[in-house]
Amino acid sequence: MSNDERGAASAKKLRVLLVEDSPFDAELLAARIGGGGYDLAVRRVQTADELHDALEKETWDIILSDHNMPGFSSTEALAIVKKEMHLDIPFLIVSGSIGEELAVESMRAGASDYILKDNLARLVPAIERELRDAVERRELRKAEKALVVQQEQMRIARDIQQRLFPASAPSLPGFDIAGASHPADATGGDYFDYIPLASQRLAVVIGDVSGHGVGAALLMADTREALRALASTGADPRENLMRADKLLRHDFGDEQFITLLFALLDPVVGTLSYVSAGHPSGYIIDQSGGIKRTLSAQCPALCLPTATPCVPPLAMIQLAPGDVAVLLTDGVLEAFSGSSEEYGADRVCEVIRAHRDKPAAEIVEQLFKSVQEFGDSQPQQDDITAVIIKYTGKPA
Repeated sequence: MSNDERGAASAKKLRVLLVEDSPFDAELLAARIGGGGYDLAVRRVQTADELHDALEKETWDIILSDHNMPGFSSTEALAIVKKEMHLDIPFLIVSGSIGEELAVESMRAGASDYILKDNLARLVPAIERELRDAVERRELRKAEKALVVQQEQMRIARDIQQRLFPASAPSLPGFDIAGASHPADATGGDYFDYIPLASQRLAVVIGDVSGHGVGAALLMADTREALRALASTGADPRENLMRADKLLRHDFGDEQFITLLFALLDPVVGTLSYVSAGHPSGYIIDQSGGIKRTLSAQCPALCLPTATPCVPPLAMIQLAPGDVAVLLTDGVLEAFSGSSEEYGADRVCEVIRAHRDKPAAEIVEQLFKSVQEFGDSQPQQDDITAVIIKYTGKPA
């Protein structure tokens, strides 16, 4: 293969649309561009109709337009390309003469550059620059479109997950209950639920899938459905947790796990019974503001590949009027201030004490407000969830 043949084989293909009335100038421009290492496909047009036909039937990498032509101009050509057909094709004005004011107006209208025909040394570098810019614009539009699609998908996922949380507080004689969850991303792995049971009892469940985002949200939804199905069997909460562990292990795989606290409220006798699998401690604050009971974890988190399944004890607490139980996830406890200080359990209990006479929903609101203010406008690092259970006394 000769050197010329090698050069032709390695030349970059370029489709050039020339808006030019002079065949001689068209050949000169083509020769100059071809000398820059391009394998050209060129079409020359001289009128608006020809320009429309070329743009409608073919695709072009770049447009070069003379300014003054009989019955046509670069201004009209530019308007067809940019305003009428809304095409993002680099448009260079290559003319024998063009006034500075008109050149500035053309650039504002969408022209990429203007080059005088007596200074064609700038032509190939200008084409190369505009081709690079065109690629960058296409990639940017592609990324922006993908971002819009992703944002819409996340919005849908967030809406679906929010519908999985309780739509309203449960009605249980002798109790005032409220909960809320704020994910760190559009979706999260925190979970809370109210599950009505037989004999007027109510299960209050709070959990935290390791990690956050869409993956954790899917596992959270899986956990919710499993626990609701198991709770409907009327089995002991301990058995429900053990069976949930077996059911969910395959879905969670070897890298994720879930902590769960399952509280059972009985309005007939005024008790709160609970089992906790690796979940952060909850607290019961009595009417005087003291910590009546810490609801500590009794066995490892569910779905841990290295954990040996255990049968946790069912702890039962007799409630007194004025007792306030707070169940939460570690996103509350481990929220950080601007100075990297953790929020911690002491601050949680302080908020409960300060607002224990208010409705449960307002206590939740005050707790989240306190966490947010403590974070000093720092980005939320983890999902935060809390459930407040106030006991007002046995119904008459």
